[in-house]
Amino acid sequence: MAERDWAAAENAALEGLGAWPADGPGGVVLGIENGSVRLVAAAGHAGVGGAPLGTDSVFRWASVTKHVFAACLVESGVLPLDMTLGEALLELAAAPASVTVAQALAMQGGLPDPRESLTLLGFGSLTRTEAAPLHHWMAGFDWLNARPGHEVAYSNGGYRLLETALARRGFVFSDMVADHAQRLGIGMRASEYWTDPVPGLVPGHEPASPGWSEGFQGMHLSAAGSLSGSARDLAVWLSDLMARDVFAQIARPLPLGSGEATGYGLGIALTQIGAERVPGHGGAQAGYRAGFLCAPEEGIALVALSNRDDGDATGLAARVWARLRGVPQAQMPKPAGDWAPPGLYVAEEGGLWAEVKKNAIVVRDAEEALFAGDDGQFVSAAPHARMRLAYTDGALSGDLFHQPVRLLPVRVCDEEPELDGRWMSDGAIVTIRGRTLHWGAGPLQTEATLKPLGNGRWLFNAMGRRICLQRLAPDRFILSLARARGVEYCRL
Repeated sequence: MAERDWAAAENAALEGLGAWPADGPGGVVLGIENGSVRLVAAAGHAGVGGAPLGTDSVFRWASVTKHVFAACLVESGVLPLDMTLGEALLELAAAPASVTVAQALAMQGGLPDPRESLTLLGFGSLTRTEAAPLHHWMAGFDWLNARPGHEVAYSNGGYRLLETALARRGFVFSDMVADHAQRLGIGMRASEYWTDPVPGLVPGHEPASPGWSEGFQGMHLSAAGSLSGSARDLAVWLSDLMARDVFAQIARPLPLGSGEATGYGLGIALTQIGAERVPGHGGAQAGYRAGFLCAPEEGIALVALSNRDDGDATGLAARVWARLRGVPQAQMPKPAGDWAPPGLYVAEEGGLWAEVKKNAIVVRDAEEALFAGDDGQFVSAAPHARMRLAYTDGALSGDLFHQPVRLLPVRVCDEEPELDGRWMSDGAIVTIRGRTLHWGAGPLQTEATLKPLGNGRWLFNAMGRRICLQRLAPDRFILSLARARGVEYCRL
């Protein structure tokens, strides 16, 4: 039986939560073993003038939802894991139709993420979108971020598509969640929209100047992140799930098509903590952070929930787990530090770019922490964003998402876009004059400056993101972010 020290774990939880000011939003950490509560730590409040947070405070679970959906799908038995999405949803375009159910759940489908695709059409995160039009729009995407089974790269697209496929066969996710909640006597529930009433929900907080603002998402929620509940609710659900056969099925990492091992299963990731690979998952939504880790053979579940946007729930859970297991500090990952010269890097061709930062790297505008690895390499801890890189011979080399890469520093250049005119993608219009890009209309118009990356690529800032523009031909270019890499614009 593996070592466990609940007193040490509780001290670690209190230390982590204590780093946040007591008069602001905070978080909750809860640990259970074989159904008995062994650790409780809480700090902060539900909102200005609100009640202190506790184990029954209700949070949004964000992407922690994914493993719940995967378990429901597998237990329904109506969508075999080797079925293609084209068989499940006949209206899909050819590219997504080739992806299997397992690949969609295991982040191997290369499916475009709908939220980032909306961003590339100029729609901000506050814009409301409805379920049926979203599905119709996504079904027409005839492109993928990568070949199915070729890399592990995060996207919510597969979960949204499979929720629709499951519902058409009579299995509505929100109803399945409600049935489990009633069976277990917990408050776990699925919402369709951010504005749906959720009893006891604490507001999520995003940093603002001054103070905080309340988080909001306009896009219709899906099985990628629609659940809410308390820390106690999540712990009870996990305790029950670990005793069912389906847990082993969804926690088993899916190999790539080449047979290469990965650390990501069906809504469950395996995180290396000391000598142990621990099943769990994290989640992030506007103003909320969530994470859990568990040991099914021992009936242990550790839950961390926060109502502040900077609340690193997954990192906190990992530190508490390490203390629970008595992992020496020397065995914990060491931050990468100044691991490479800071600045922008880019592949010789295509839309892959990165920015080196202290202890981290930003890839296509998605940031990941890096840690010192073996043989002078620097690695990520996230199974869904595997990175192993080193700075040698003036370049970053290694692999990203299981694929070999070589990135060169961006050189100062005077390359002009030569893209003057008006451009359209799916009704969205941008106008370019020299190195200035105009997006939107009226008071919502955005003006951005195109920064050259070389070889027909430029970066620009819009809606709080850095977007890459890659010229394909005199009359075509594509825009890309980490989870949506192929929104194409054509000259009008």
